[in-house]
Amino acid sequence: MSDQETITAHLQALIRCQTVSHEDGKKTDWSQFKKLHQYIKDFYPVVHTEFSITEIGEAGLQFCWKAPHPRKAPLMLMSHQDVVETGDLSQWQHSPFSADLEDGIIWGRGTTDCKHLLTAELEAVEALFSTGWRPDYDLYLSLGFGEEIYRSDGPDGARLLCQNLQKQGIQIGCIFDEGGSIVPNDTGKLIAHIGLGEKACVNFELYKDCAGGHSSKPGAGTALGAVAKAIVAIESHPYPYRLTPLAKAQIEATAAVSSGTRQVIFSHPEEHWEDLCQIAKKEPALDAMLHTTFAFTMAAASTQPNVMPSHVSVGMSCRILQGDTIESVTQYLKQFLPDGVNIRHISGEDPMPASTPDSDDYHTIETVLRQQYGADLVTVPFLMLGATDTHYYAPIAHNVFRFDGYCKDNRWGDAHQINERIPADTLVPACTFFKTFLQQY
Repeated sequence: MSDQETITAHLQALIRCQTVSHEDGKKTDWSQFKKLHQYIKDFYPVVHTEFSITEIGEAGLQFCWKAPHPRKAPLMLMSHQDVVETGDLSQWQHSPFSADLEDGIIWGRGTTDCKHLLTAELEAVEALFSTGWRPDYDLYLSLGFGEEIYRSDGPDGARLLCQNLQKQGIQIGCIFDEGGSIVPNDTGKLIAHIGLGEKACVNFELYKDCAGGHSSKPGAGTALGAVAKAIVAIESHPYPYRLTPLAKAQIEATAAVSSGTRQVIFSHPEEHWEDLCQIAKKEPALDAMLHTTFAFTMAAASTQPNVMPSHVSVGMSCRILQGDTIESVTQYLKQFLPDGVNIRHISGEDPMPASTPDSDDYHTIETVLRQQYGADLVTVPFLMLGATDTHYYAPIAHNVFRFDGYCKDNRWGDAHQINERIPADTLVPACTFFKTFLQQY
């Protein structure tokens, strides 16, 4: 079998493991994770022989290879084993856990989030160690099991994995996890999007308690009306825009593949700040890059139209930008709450510091990518608007790169969506990236 055929077969086997995570761990079928672990053991025997393996929580796996005389800071390859639910099965062209291969495309839940990354990382390490190569640094692989959910019955898997390292006093020099990819633009130029930071995903609740009553006697207003006023006030007062170092680096790098007025503005964002802000007001992704955002996504009140609720609550998803904190955001929001409306923090932590594109490790990524894809490849450091498991590693990580090494095109099916899929011919190049980086780190 060719390398592509072998890696394809391995990924197919992992996709067939229905590792769907649930916020209530008792609803998760942990036997599917054990099945996946057995495949990992079978497919990567050298890794299982050479690395020490620690099982953490219900399904966490942490692999460690200790260099006899390390000359560099430890490196960690991360990914997560769990996947989201499948949604409406009738909309899938192929069964979501069939891992069907048709016309060179592998179909199934987890093909792009993120068993493809787990496969590329393990394949790269297995291939290198099989040749006799050994790094002059400690090497870790950390496989989480609850990235897709907010765990309600205990700590998240990645938190447990990180705590295991913290207890040993281990500091990691460089981490790779899911995030950006290599994507061709409209002219065919390859752009590598390398995530150097992420906004913190923090959930708040606004609520009001009162006596409630019959809807025929509403009086001066209801608890629901008061909370609604809070929503309107907050949405009417978004956080001001500001330019963080990472946002500036991202915008300036994007200028290289822009044209016209946009290129002028992006080349010097501070000089053209007002123009940049006008663009951001029309583009949600740019808008989210420049400030902490709020999105009201859930609500609960009365279950009957003739009953005024005694308790009203709304859930708010907040994405906090570096420089803001849970405490500062809470104080900002309180100024818009009517009397009797309260706020409480539900989950999430302060944002972790962003890495810098000026580091030696980032330059090594650029070197490796241009060796593989050509000198014309453009690298763009970027701020992830979503969250990954890396945020738990802030206390012990120096550089964190949210980058999967894959080259994406229109044949892919997006993560979390119906008909998630990946072209088989993208697997070997991603493995090559990780092999080369491990050798040049």
